[in-house]
Amino acid sequence: MTSMPSPISYIQHPDNTPLSLDARPSSPPETPPLPLGLICNSLNKMPNGTLVEISSPRLAPDMRGIGQIIWCRRLGKGYQLGVAFYTSDDLYAIRMMEQLCHIEHYRHILVTEGQSLTLECAAREWIEKFAEHFPTDGL
Repeated sequence: MTSMPSPISYIQHPDNTPLSLDARPSSPPETPPLPLGLICNSLNKMPNGTLVEISSPRLAPDMRGIGQIIWCRRLGKGYQLGVAFYTSDDLYAIRMMEQLCHIEHYRHILVTEGQSLTLECAAREWIEKFAEHFPTDGL
């Protein structure tokens, strides 16, 4: 059994922001994956090689990207998935969506600490504090 090539680095999706992962029938990509992938959790096991459409309907209903499951590990009662991307358009969409998810996660942390910020204020604050360290890998 040969393993699929993996991205060099990953964006870790925040657990408290749900993602939708919908399997898509398609032939596997013939090009190597881009250097930036995504790690996310799922209640469902997904076989390596599965193509998935990833979206965040609550935060970014019109944003989505297609990736491929390159590894799936048991994690507690669910699974942790490694997803690779093969087009810069898909990776760009996922990276933008992940920034929104991280901003919402940041806002949630502030709320639990007793602060209440609008999404816009949280976004400005998150961008000032964290955007320069958010992975780009050449995008």
